[in-house]
Amino acid sequence: MRLQIGFIGFGKSTTRYHLPYVMIEDQFDITWIYNRKSKPELEATYESKLPHVRFTSDLDLMLKDPELQVVVINTPPATHFAYALQALQHGKHVLVEKPFTVTEQETRQLFEEAHRQGVKLLAYQNRRFDSDFQVIEQVIRSGKLGRLVEVVSHFDLYRPDAAPAIARPENGALYGLGVHTIDQIVALFGKPERVGYDIRTVRLAGNPDDTFALDFYYPELKVSVRTSHIALAGAPRWMLHGTNGTFIKQHVDRQELDLKANYFPGEEGFGEDSEDDFGRLLYHDDHGHLQDVRIPSPVGDYGKLYRAFYESIVHGTPLPVSEEDTKLVAHLMEQGFSKPSPFILDL
Repeated sequence: MRLQIGFIGFGKSTTRYHLPYVMIEDQFDITWIYNRKSKPELEATYESKLPHVRFTSDLDLMLKDPELQVVVINTPPATHFAYALQALQHGKHVLVEKPFTVTEQETRQLFEEAHRQGVKLLAYQNRRFDSDFQVIEQVIRSGKLGRLVEVVSHFDLYRPDAAPAIARPENGALYGLGVHTIDQIVALFGKPERVGYDIRTVRLAGNPDDTFALDFYYPELKVSVRTSHIALAGAPRWMLHGTNGTFIKQHVDRQELDLKANYFPGEEGFGEDSEDDFGRLLYHDDHGHLQDVRIPSPVGDYGKLYRAFYESIVHGTPLPVSEEDTKLVAHLMEQGFSKPSPFILDL
């Protein structure tokens, strides 16, 4: 059974981070792409690749198509709620790009509507399928670190120049990138007891946030999530410390770099780490001997999220990102702007 899928928005998010994965999947037929204004030259490049697609600037026409089953929202963050609600009200299963919504209340309202309509609703947390995150899950499950006591997640960039922008939370780094790194921690460890927030703008005064440091406190574990746009030499992507060992993963997943280089899913080697990118695990084995080994990374593949969404729609399997996790991430992000930083919030 193939599902007909349509996209709301025809910008870089759709063309770079979604279509390359969906186009090689057997489960979907791409039948609609909506954009407020037509893009004839861009549309022409996809007409031969997508034989069933209809381009439109009439959203009502698209959503009234009874054959259309799945809608993907790839528009500016402030519009996600309205578009997703409209698609749900037409009885479509909906996948929403990050950030899912601007407020926790909007997130809750969308899930309420999905339940009323009897359809599936999913946040596009594709970075659960990053190679670095998947190897982190693997190392934790192995038990070789012993009791985990500290996790540090850095996603640093070097973009020292910033154009003037409206200082709204949804336009900043926490909502744009932290939405993924926070979700990864929620996926691993669930709801923390307390969260410390330090959210700042360091490049251009009056702009949205571009630097943040969040600390998640669990009963026996502290997790730090960091991002800076002024890090010419970035910290390791992950550092995990346990009572029996340490794991360090220096580099981030390669998929985004490959896509930017016009290297696409399905091509040999796409999303694969080189041996130099493998994480380093130091631990004491059963004989008390110190081991220092490289751990191969699973291949990064954002298409796994689409395949899991299909399985949930067609066969009723659990969604790859739960409703509870999506609500918690929305809560954690919104609370970060509830008072001036830095501060600690009890949950």
